[in-house]
Amino acid sequence: MTSTIGSLPFEDVLAQARRLEGRGGAPVPADAAALTDLTIAGPAEIRAVTYEQSRGSGAALMSSGGTTGRPKLTYVPFHQAVDRVLREWAPVGPDNVILNLFNPGRLWASHYYIQALAEKSRSTVLPSGGFVPEDVGYWVPMFREIGLDTLAGTPSALADFAEGLIASGETLDITKVIWLAEPWTDAKFQTVQKAFPGARYWANYGSVETYIIATNTPDCDVSTLHLMPDQVLELDDAGALLSRRGDGWVMPAVRYRLGDRLSSAACRCGRPDGLRVLGRADDAVSLRSALFSVGEVVAHARTFAGVDEARLVLTRDLESPKAATALTLEYSGDADAEAVRAHLTAHFYHLAAVHSRFPGAITAQRVDRVSRVERTNKVAPAVWRE
Repeated sequence: MTSTIGSLPFEDVLAQARRLEGRGGAPVPADAAALTDLTIAGPAEIRAVTYEQSRGSGAALMSSGGTTGRPKLTYVPFHQAVDRVLREWAPVGPDNVILNLFNPGRLWASHYYIQALAEKSRSTVLPSGGFVPEDVGYWVPMFREIGLDTLAGTPSALADFAEGLIASGETLDITKVIWLAEPWTDAKFQTVQKAFPGARYWANYGSVETYIIATNTPDCDVSTLHLMPDQVLELDDAGALLSRRGDGWVMPAVRYRLGDRLSSAACRCGRPDGLRVLGRADDAVSLRSALFSVGEVVAHARTFAGVDEARLVLTRDLESPKAATALTLEYSGDADAEAVRAHLTAHFYHLAAVHSRFPGAITAQRVDRVSRVERTNKVAPAVWRE
């Protein structure tokens, strides 16, 4: 039996599927009698349905992907489903002043989502985008003058801001941190906690195609989220499947394939329908015929003392797009490079075999700062070079 988080009457999902079929959605089998009988939807259906949904009312065209593959487009209604989210998750209000550290432009949705959240919450917002650490101290007097008390950004952008504040010797009374779009590393979380010891943390989970699926509050474990009502998630190693009912969503999905593997989780807050994001479903890569998960290798590298952030740089095998001839772990921190390499090959036996047969195929390289994706200010788990 398929494991799920949340629940919806099949009749409601079937009715939603039939509505979407007429708007460019996936075809509905005439004899469908259970959720698993319905067709799995993907980016093509998302684009078609949201385009039809936007006709006459307008939309912002946003995109996921675009870093290593073709952008996946979604016609996002201007309301961005914020009213629906605020029923369950309301981190800010009229008295809050928010610094929006998400990068604007390049069709990335997070910056505009925070703007809409501030508008609907009647907060004040500064749509700045990210800061390099060296610039933060210059802005602190103005931030104090206007009563800045909330930060919103990726963990990478938040850590940059915190690092710059600490280096300047200044302080700010930040009481709320809103984070999304990438997971924390221990080093980034500790930096932000050091800079803002009184802050409480709010998060949500979703994508450009779906917008918000699940939420996290200061009462939750930092890695646990809770599925919002009127949704069900089918857990699948190939990527969880999302279905919804009702109006007000950015995308009224039926069995839309997410790019992440999810698991059920209990949470200290006691709310139901808890989940954790385990990683990308499509991150398997072959190195000299040894198959490994990019997310697992990077996560293990970060457990080594002295590794603050890491990513993989993969040399592409020209005969196969998902195969590599060499792997370099690029990391920041003060750890010794050879010790970091040994940490990886000692843990992953198949990588140890590759290292033994092909000396030099697996290396580690320390850098001052791990490169980011310019569009999103996130650290990509892996990048390819020819």
